[in-house]
Amino acid sequence: MAICGSPASHDVATTCTWLNTTEAALVTGGVNQLRVWDFDPEHRKVRPTECTTGKEKRAYNCIAISQDDKAIFAGTDSGDVLKIDTQSKRLLINGPKKRLEKGVKSLVYNCATGQVIAGSGSGQLVTLSDSLERLGCAHVLEGAVTSIALDQPGEFFFAGTAHSNMYLVPADNLGAAELKCTSHHDKINDIAFPKGYASLFATCSASEIRVWHSGTMNELIRIQVPNLECNCIVFPSDGTAILSGWSDGKIRSFGPQSGCLQYVINDAHRLTGVGNSSGGVVPQNGVTSLCPTNDTRKLISGGADGKVRVWAVSKGQQVMLASMQEHKGPISSLVVTEDDSMCVSASADGSCIVWQLTGMMPFVRANALFAANFFKAALYGPNECQLLTCGTDRKITYWDVTTMQAIRILDGSDVAEVNTLAISKSDEPLFVSGGADKKVCVWNYNEGAMHYEGTAHSGAVKKVMVAPDEKTIVSVGSEGAICIWTTPQDVATGA
Repeated sequence: MAICGSPASHDVATTCTWLNTTEAALVTGGVNQLRVWDFDPEHRKVRPTECTTGKEKRAYNCIAISQDDKAIFAGTDSGDVLKIDTQSKRLLINGPKKRLEKGVKSLVYNCATGQVIAGSGSGQLVTLSDSLERLGCAHVLEGAVTSIALDQPGEFFFAGTAHSNMYLVPADNLGAAELKCTSHHDKINDIAFPKGYASLFATCSASEIRVWHSGTMNELIRIQVPNLECNCIVFPSDGTAILSGWSDGKIRSFGPQSGCLQYVINDAHRLTGVGNSSGGVVPQNGVTSLCPTNDTRKLISGGADGKVRVWAVSKGQQVMLASMQEHKGPISSLVVTEDDSMCVSASADGSCIVWQLTGMMPFVRANALFAANFFKAALYGPNECQLLTCGTDRKITYWDVTTMQAIRILDGSDVAEVNTLAISKSDEPLFVSGGADKKVCVWNYNEGAMHYEGTAHSGAVKKVMVAPDEKTIVSVGSEGAICIWTTPQDVATGA
């Protein structure tokens, strides 16, 4: 029931906390505003009272209330905590003397000890006494501490950070913080499985690559290259490396178990792309797509400069064999045939080109298709007699490999572009699509009919992959989420 529409602040209200002993009062904080609100349900009124802080003007991020409701603790952008008397609404004290860096972002009152636990924007965890003096040393976590949840006895608490890390911390020993779970805190650009091995997979986001265990979702390895963005990752067929393309135009190879750098291909692609055919801004720079051949001897790369390049790679030497330039836009997807004789590149310029990799005249265009579409993904269908593409036209299109004519067009989405495709290798194949509508869809390949639609992402689906054992489907999104889905068993049969 709406009681009253009084504004919580003349500026922005950022935090709100109820008192512990009554349901008729709460405290709100905002920019230069700290108010206690008293509810009068009988007269349907809400009466705010300003807290007097004297000369102290603050922007309030978080509020904690003592167990007996006698004191209000308010964390500020300035890095200190203000203690307010609930009865008189006046400032009692502020502290600590050495303020927390980048402001106080989270605050909780420990009823068992009468102490206040504060988390800062720089990742600091600090215990404060009732008089707001520091107790012990601060402990620094990775990322700004955005939330603190204390257990009922007051012995442990969970601390969540802006870098998507969650720690279990003993209240009496902040230095013993234990990382319990973690994820990417930025959009995830790509995902890759080792060939024939479904127990682990790798993801890349911003300046890091992570390897995960599929069953437990525990992080096994983390590889970081500061101040760069990893656009794509892939495992070679023998699983001896993690190959990655970066925004600085370099290809980097890392050990799959150690995470150590094996080699770097410098200047693999230009840093600044040539743009799309529509004149739009290129969302990625440097190396945008990678695809190793099945014999592991060659690596095919695509960049924002529109070039497709073929490399002879080994741990000791990396040599460019060919540079093929026919695309006018960034390369979004590369896929190679099983016999390594041809590969297909999909580009934002509205073309997909089939390249000859072997024979009398290698590294030349064998065929091409064109459409009014910024292609996002392309892959071969069963028997490699058809191509499957998707893009900004919201369609999923089947193409005949010989004539490069569209033979079936499906509505991949009603409202947004389709970003990614993945197909199973079973006798009765299914394929999976994902796009900016935040949905993961499972289709019967032969029927061209969608059987299942999954909604779990809160951002655009950037990439989907069918696990090598085909028991699960993994999708990643622009919000940093990794979702693992059970593969439906009745799609292939058309049930």
